[in-house]
Amino acid sequence: MISRSLLPVLRPEPSSPPGLVPQEIRSETPAGMILAGTLRSTPGNRYRVIGGYLDLLGRRTGAGNPANLSNFLPGAGRLYEPLWRTRSLTLLTGESFPNARELELIMRLLGSPHGGRYLDVGCSAGLYARHLARKTGGEVAALDISPSMLREAARRTHSEGTRISLIRTDAHHLPFADASFSGVVCGGTLNELRDPSRALREAARVLAPGGRLALMGLLRARSLAGSALQGLLAAGGLRFFTPEHLEEMLRAAGLQPYALETYGPVFFAGASR
Repeated sequence: MISRSLLPVLRPEPSSPPGLVPQEIRSETPAGMILAGTLRSTPGNRYRVIGGYLDLLGRRTGAGNPANLSNFLPGAGRLYEPLWRTRSLTLLTGESFPNARELELIMRLLGSPHGGRYLDVGCSAGLYARHLARKTGGEVAALDISPSMLREAARRTHSEGTRISLIRTDAHHLPFADASFSGVVCGGTLNELRDPSRALREAARVLAPGGRLALMGLLRARSLAGSALQGLLAAGGLRFFTPEHLEEMLRAAGLQPYALETYGPVFFAGASR
Protein backbone atom coordinates (compact mmCIF):
# COMPACT_ATOMS: atom_id res chain seq x y z
CA MET A 1 0.00 0.00 0.00
CA ILE A 2 1.15 3.52 -0.65
CA SER A 3 -0.37 6.84 0.37
CA ARG A 4 -1.24 9.34 -2.36
CA SER A 5 0.22 12.07 -0.14
CA LEU A 6 3.67 10.42 -0.38
CA LEU A 7 3.73 10.28 -4.20
CA PRO A 8 5.11 13.84 -4.72
CA VAL A 9 8.34 13.08 -2.81
CA LEU A 10 8.99 9.62 -4.29
CA ARG A 11 11.96 9.53 -6.68
CA PRO A 12 12.83 5.99 -7.85
CA GLU A 13 15.32 7.33 -10.42
CA PRO A 14 17.93 9.57 -8.70
CA SER A 15 18.50 11.62 -11.88
CA SER A 16 14.81 12.41 -12.32
CA PRO A 17 12.60 14.97 -10.58
CA PRO A 18 10.57 13.61 -7.66
CA GLY A 19 6.99 12.55 -8.13
CA LEU A 20 5.05 9.45 -9.12
CA VAL A 21 1.62 9.67 -10.71
CA PRO A 22 -1.13 7.02 -10.75
CA GLN A 23 -1.49 5.31 -14.09
CA GLU A 24 -3.92 2.51 -13.28
CA ILE A 25 -5.45 2.19 -9.82
CA ARG A 26 -7.28 -1.07 -9.22
CA SER A 27 -7.88 -0.77 -5.47
CA GLU A 28 -7.78 2.22 -3.12
CA THR A 29 -9.15 3.01 0.34
CA PRO A 30 -11.32 6.09 1.02
CA ALA A 31 -8.34 7.52 2.95
CA GLY A 32 -6.18 7.54 -0.20
CA MET A 33 -4.09 4.41 0.40
CA ILE A 34 -3.43 2.74 -2.95
CA LEU A 35 -3.63 -1.03 -2.49
CA ALA A 36 -3.12 -2.23 -6.05
CA GLY A 37 -2.27 -0.60 -9.34
CA THR A 38 0.50 0.98 -11.39
CA LEU A 39 2.38 4.24 -10.81
CA ARG A 40 4.48 6.11 -13.36
CA SER A 41 7.54 8.32 -12.99
CA THR A 42 8.31 11.40 -15.11
CA PRO A 43 10.68 9.41 -17.42
CA GLY A 44 7.83 6.97 -17.99
CA ASN A 45 9.01 4.04 -15.90
CA ARG A 46 6.22 2.04 -14.29
CA TYR A 47 6.06 0.53 -10.83
CA ARG A 48 3.47 -1.85 -9.43
CA VAL A 49 1.62 -1.73 -6.14
CA ILE A 50 1.01 -5.40 -5.44
CA GLY A 51 0.97 -7.70 -2.43
CA GLY A 52 0.47 -4.77 -0.09
CA TYR A 53 3.51 -2.69 -1.12
CA LEU A 54 5.00 -0.54 -3.87
CA ASP A 55 7.67 -2.59 -5.65
CA LEU A 56 10.59 -0.50 -6.92
CA LEU A 57 13.01 -3.43 -7.34
CA GLY A 58 11.04 -5.68 -9.67
CA ARG A 59 13.14 -8.74 -10.57
CA ARG A 60 16.15 -7.56 -8.54
CA THR A 61 16.54 -9.03 -5.06
CA GLY A 62 18.31 -6.01 -3.58
CA ALA A 63 20.34 -8.46 -1.45
CA GLY A 64 23.97 -7.50 -0.91
CA ASN A 65 25.14 -10.57 1.00
CA PRO A 66 24.01 -14.06 2.11
CA ALA A 67 22.62 -12.69 5.37
CA ASN A 68 20.09 -10.62 3.42
CA LEU A 69 18.85 -13.72 1.60
CA SER A 70 17.56 -15.29 4.83
CA ASN A 71 14.71 -12.79 4.73
CA PHE A 72 13.53 -14.34 1.45
CA LEU A 73 12.98 -17.80 2.92
CA PRO A 74 9.39 -19.15 2.92
CA GLY A 75 7.55 -18.04 6.03
CA ALA A 76 10.26 -15.55 7.04
CA GLY A 77 7.80 -12.67 7.39
CA ARG A 78 5.17 -14.53 9.42
CA LEU A 79 7.72 -16.07 11.81
CA TYR A 80 10.00 -13.06 12.29
CA GLU A 81 8.21 -11.17 15.06
CA PRO A 82 6.73 -14.05 17.12
CA LEU A 83 9.85 -16.25 17.00
CA TRP A 84 12.69 -13.73 16.98
CA ARG A 85 11.80 -10.06 17.30
CA THR A 86 9.92 -10.35 20.61
CA ARG A 87 12.89 -12.15 22.22
CA SER A 88 15.95 -10.91 20.38
CA LEU A 89 17.10 -8.07 22.64
CA THR A 90 16.48 -10.09 25.79
CA LEU A 91 18.71 -12.85 24.38
CA LEU A 92 21.38 -10.43 23.15
CA THR A 93 21.56 -8.23 26.26
CA GLY A 94 20.99 -10.87 28.93
CA GLU A 95 18.29 -8.74 30.60
CA SER A 96 14.56 -8.28 30.20
CA PHE A 97 14.15 -6.23 27.02
CA PRO A 98 10.60 -6.44 25.63
CA ASN A 99 9.56 -4.61 22.48
CA ALA A 100 7.86 -1.91 24.54
CA ARG A 101 11.17 -0.94 26.15
CA GLU A 102 12.92 -0.85 22.77
CA LEU A 103 10.20 1.29 21.22
CA GLU A 104 10.32 3.71 24.14
CA LEU A 105 14.06 4.20 23.62
CA ILE A 106 13.62 4.80 19.88
CA MET A 107 10.85 7.35 20.46
CA ARG A 108 12.98 9.14 23.06
CA LEU A 109 15.85 9.41 20.56
CA LEU A 110 13.40 10.92 18.06
CA GLY A 111 12.36 13.50 20.65
CA SER A 112 8.90 12.02 21.35
CA PRO A 113 7.56 13.37 18.05
CA HIS A 114 4.02 14.27 17.04
CA GLY A 115 3.00 14.92 13.46
CA GLY A 116 5.51 15.05 10.62
CA ARG A 117 6.68 12.36 8.21
CA TYR A 118 8.82 9.38 9.25
CA LEU A 119 10.79 6.63 7.51
CA ASP A 120 11.59 3.12 8.78
CA VAL A 121 14.64 1.75 6.93
CA GLY A 122 14.82 -2.05 6.81
CA CYS A 123 11.41 -2.35 8.44
CA SER A 124 11.05 -6.18 8.38
CA ALA A 125 7.46 -6.74 9.62
CA GLY A 126 7.09 -3.05 10.49
CA LEU A 127 7.55 -3.00 14.28
CA TYR A 128 8.95 0.55 14.39
CA ALA A 129 6.76 1.85 11.58
CA ARG A 130 3.52 0.63 13.14
CA HIS A 131 4.47 2.19 16.48
CA LEU A 132 5.32 5.51 14.80
CA ALA A 133 1.98 5.51 12.98
CA ARG A 134 0.10 4.90 16.25
CA LYS A 135 2.00 7.39 18.39
CA THR A 136 2.87 10.34 16.14
CA GLY A 137 -0.29 10.77 14.09
CA GLY A 138 2.06 11.61 11.22
CA GLU A 139 2.74 10.00 7.86
CA VAL A 140 4.95 6.89 7.94
CA ALA A 141 6.80 5.12 5.15
CA ALA A 142 8.62 1.83 5.63
CA LEU A 143 10.97 0.00 3.29
CA ASP A 144 12.57 -3.41 2.98
CA ILE A 145 13.95 -5.64 0.22
CA SER A 146 12.03 -8.75 1.29
CA PRO A 147 8.58 -9.38 -0.22
CA SER A 148 7.82 -11.79 2.63
CA MET A 149 8.56 -9.16 5.27
CA LEU A 150 6.57 -6.48 3.48
CA ARG A 151 3.54 -8.73 3.03
CA GLU A 152 3.62 -9.44 6.76
CA ALA A 153 4.01 -5.73 7.52
CA ALA A 154 0.95 -5.07 5.34
CA ARG A 155 -1.02 -7.79 7.14
CA ARG A 156 -0.15 -6.47 10.59
CA THR A 157 -0.77 -2.87 9.54
CA HIS A 158 -4.25 -3.76 8.27
CA SER A 159 -4.99 -5.81 11.41
CA GLU A 160 -4.03 -2.90 13.67
CA GLY A 161 -5.88 -0.29 11.61
CA THR A 162 -2.78 1.84 11.03
CA ARG A 163 -1.73 3.58 7.80
CA ILE A 164 1.80 2.95 6.51
CA SER A 165 3.24 3.29 3.01
CA LEU A 166 5.24 0.12 2.33
CA ILE A 167 7.97 0.13 -0.31
CA ARG A 168 10.27 -2.57 -1.62
CA THR A 169 13.56 -0.81 -2.27
CA ASP A 170 17.23 -0.66 -1.28
CA ALA A 171 18.49 1.33 1.73
CA HIS A 172 21.59 2.30 -0.27
CA HIS A 173 19.43 4.30 -2.73
CA LEU A 174 16.50 5.83 -0.88
CA PRO A 175 13.79 6.73 -3.44
CA PHE A 176 12.84 10.09 -1.96
CA ALA A 177 13.50 13.76 -2.57
CA ASP A 178 15.96 15.56 -0.32
CA ALA A 179 14.72 16.69 3.12
CA SER A 180 11.49 14.68 2.89
CA PHE A 181 11.34 13.34 6.46
CA SER A 182 11.18 14.68 10.00
CA GLY A 183 12.73 11.49 11.35
CA VAL A 184 14.32 8.24 10.22
CA VAL A 185 14.55 5.00 12.24
CA CYS A 186 16.55 1.86 11.60
CA GLY A 187 16.44 -1.22 13.83
CA GLY A 188 19.24 -3.74 13.28
CA THR A 189 19.50 -3.25 9.53
CA LEU A 190 22.73 -1.22 9.62
CA ASN A 191 24.64 -4.39 10.58
CA GLU A 192 23.26 -6.23 7.56
CA LEU A 193 24.05 -3.69 4.85
CA ARG A 194 26.75 -4.01 2.21
CA ASP A 195 27.72 -0.35 2.67
CA PRO A 196 26.40 1.10 5.95
CA SER A 197 28.21 4.41 5.39
CA ARG A 198 26.33 4.98 2.15
CA ALA A 199 23.02 4.12 3.81
CA LEU A 200 23.71 6.70 6.53
CA ARG A 201 24.50 9.33 3.90
CA GLU A 202 21.19 8.54 2.24
CA ALA A 203 19.37 8.81 5.57
CA ALA A 204 20.99 12.21 6.15
CA ARG A 205 19.99 13.36 2.65
CA VAL A 206 16.29 12.61 3.11
CA LEU A 207 16.16 14.15 6.60
CA ALA A 208 14.91 17.72 6.85
CA PRO A 209 17.21 20.18 8.66
CA GLY A 210 16.93 19.45 12.37
CA GLY A 211 15.47 16.02 11.66
CA ARG A 212 16.57 13.08 13.79
CA LEU A 213 17.89 9.61 13.11
CA ALA A 214 17.37 6.83 15.69
CA LEU A 215 19.35 3.60 15.34
CA MET A 216 19.43 0.23 17.07
CA GLY A 217 22.18 -2.22 16.22
CA LEU A 218 25.04 -4.40 17.43
CA LEU A 219 28.50 -3.33 18.52
CA ARG A 220 31.62 -5.44 18.18
CA ALA A 221 31.75 -8.03 20.95
CA ARG A 222 34.41 -7.75 23.65
CA SER A 223 34.41 -11.33 24.90
CA LEU A 224 36.29 -14.15 23.15
CA ALA A 225 33.12 -16.17 22.70
CA GLY A 226 31.23 -13.18 21.33
CA SER A 227 34.05 -12.30 18.96
CA ALA A 228 34.18 -15.87 17.68
CA LEU A 229 30.42 -15.90 17.02
CA GLN A 230 30.54 -12.52 15.29
CA GLY A 231 33.41 -13.79 13.16
CA LEU A 232 31.18 -16.58 11.88
CA LEU A 233 28.31 -14.17 11.24
CA ALA A 234 30.64 -11.79 9.42
CA ALA A 235 31.32 -14.54 6.88
CA GLY A 236 27.66 -14.18 5.88
CA GLY A 237 28.00 -10.43 5.41
CA LEU A 238 27.11 -9.00 8.82
CA ARG A 239 29.17 -6.07 10.11
CA PHE A 240 29.79 -5.03 13.69
CA PHE A 241 30.93 -1.60 14.84
CA THR A 242 32.93 -0.04 17.62
CA PRO A 243 31.40 3.09 19.20
CA GLU A 244 34.18 5.12 17.58
CA HIS A 245 33.51 3.69 14.12
CA LEU A 246 29.78 4.31 14.49
CA GLU A 247 30.36 7.95 15.45
CA GLU A 248 32.82 8.37 12.58
CA MET A 249 30.27 7.06 10.06
CA LEU A 250 27.53 9.34 11.41
CA ARG A 251 29.72 12.44 11.24
CA ALA A 252 30.98 11.55 7.76
CA ALA A 253 27.34 11.31 6.64
CA GLY A 254 26.75 14.89 7.75
CA LEU A 255 24.97 13.99 10.98
CA GLN A 256 25.58 15.20 14.53
CA PRO A 257 25.58 12.33 17.08
CA TYR A 258 23.90 13.28 20.35
CA ALA A 259 23.26 9.99 22.17
CA LEU A 260 24.69 6.49 22.49
CA GLU A 261 23.26 3.97 24.95
CA THR A 262 24.65 0.44 25.18
CA TYR A 263 23.19 -2.71 26.69
CA GLY A 264 25.81 -5.42 26.28
CA PRO A 265 26.45 -5.57 22.52
CA VAL A 266 23.24 -3.73 21.66
CA PHE A 267 23.40 0.00 20.99
CA PHE A 268 20.82 2.74 20.60
CA ALA A 269 22.17 5.85 18.89
CA GLY A 270 20.71 9.22 18.00
CA ALA A 271 21.94 11.80 15.50
CA SER A 272 20.50 14.91 13.92
CA ARG A 273 20.94 16.70 10.64
